[in-house]
Amino acid sequence: MGCPKRAVVVFLSFLGFLVLFGFRTVFTMVMVYVIKDNDNDGVTLFQECTINGTDYDLQLDWSVSTSQYFNTAYFVGYVITQLPGGFLAVRFSATKIFGGSIFISGSCFVILAFTMKYSRIIVFVIRFIQGFVEGVCQPAMSSIVSAWAPKSERARIVGLSYSGLYLSTSLASVVTGAATCYVSWHAGLFIYGTLGIILSLVWFAVVYDSPGKNPHLSEKEQTIFEREGSKIKIASADVAKNIPWKSILTSLPVWALLLANVTRSWVFATMVMEIPQYFADVFGLNVATIGFLTSFPPVLMAVFIIFGGVLMDELIKKEKISTTVGRKLSICIGFGSEAAIIIVLGFVQSYTVASILLVIGEGFAGFGIAGYKVNPVDLAPQYASVLAGLVTSGVFGAIVSTAIAGALRQKNAESWQKILVITGSVHLFAVIIYAIFGSGKQQEWAHPAYEKLVTPKSERKQRTYESTNEPFPDTSSQNGRVGLHIFK
Repeated sequence: MGCPKRAVVVFLSFLGFLVLFGFRTVFTMVMVYVIKDNDNDGVTLFQECTINGTDYDLQLDWSVSTSQYFNTAYFVGYVITQLPGGFLAVRFSATKIFGGSIFISGSCFVILAFTMKYSRIIVFVIRFIQGFVEGVCQPAMSSIVSAWAPKSERARIVGLSYSGLYLSTSLASVVTGAATCYVSWHAGLFIYGTLGIILSLVWFAVVYDSPGKNPHLSEKEQTIFEREGSKIKIASADVAKNIPWKSILTSLPVWALLLANVTRSWVFATMVMEIPQYFADVFGLNVATIGFLTSFPPVLMAVFIIFGGVLMDELIKKEKISTTVGRKLSICIGFGSEAAIIIVLGFVQSYTVASILLVIGEGFAGFGIAGYKVNPVDLAPQYASVLAGLVTSGVFGAIVSTAIAGALRQKNAESWQKILVITGSVHLFAVIIYAIFGSGKQQEWAHPAYEKLVTPKSERKQRTYESTNEPFPDTSSQNGRVGLHIFK
């Protein structure tokens, strides 16, 4: 009995996103602790931080606005490499690009643990570098999904892989909140930096660019890819040279998806980078309590990402709805509900109520993510990484988000009310635009000549038995290996 190789790719993709996007939350939590402007002895559900005043403590005379501009530096680097990342994934190995992103960013975190206390400039530079190298990871993953996701499993494979991205906030909040309070101010940086380096080495060792390049692919899985595999060419200079840029840039479904990504990036940056500060400013909570409360929303989000992906796959497979209707339902229900809850959050006066609303809102968001993350593969399987790079460049919404938070934020509820109302309103606007112009159909310009990602069994046998002049054996009773139930 063996595990399907696409399940291995999905599991390691999940871990990759879990660590890679956990870096953002780790940094935010560390900043909440080390900046003197924050009160780390506020309301707490746990024991007071035991490292306060010890050799493992660090307090920096920086402002909260400085911390938010560190986040802006990160997102500037991140947005720069979105579109180039999509091109590189078409030209070179997408798996190497994704693994390299994890390795370099993890190494930067270890360096940051040793150097943060010496200079703001060092932090700015390292955060920019991390954003720069992490910017290629999502375009590269779209290319990996195009190669490794059979058509009937696309949404669930994307959902399972990307659920690590959203669970990253939950895990990193708990780990960093506890490690920072009770071990050392930079314990979270060391933990996540080391995990990133180790995971990248495992990724390089076991993940292949396509099913056909994996020498351990089972006969059963081989058959699945023959029947349902994407019709795309392997990354090469020829494929990169023939990207239909004009058609991509004039496609309304692409622009609708881009706008959805702008506002989703805006919201995601708010949830990851700003909500911990919101709890500190509005409710006076300490870092351990903030870490605990912000760990719950991403859990429900991840559950709904997987549930939403499986549900839509089944409805589309059984022809209950079209792919376009499925994607629009996911985004309108998921992101529309999230936008409304963010607006309401600005008027809440209890941290308990705020926490419950965040859990509900991010749960709905998971349903939307299951639809929009797979949409580049729907529109253009061959150029999924290019589309992902283009639409993910909408992460400049995160730059705007952090800049607005830095400009409007004061240590009171009124300033956060403005920030949250603006965030929810722009998100709702993008949902309406996608409902009108979004699509789940493969576009006419996305039908290039293609090469098979796996060699059909019949062709392999033909070559073998032509050389030996032996009759073809009866394979009707052969069984492939048994895999995970979700990849049936």
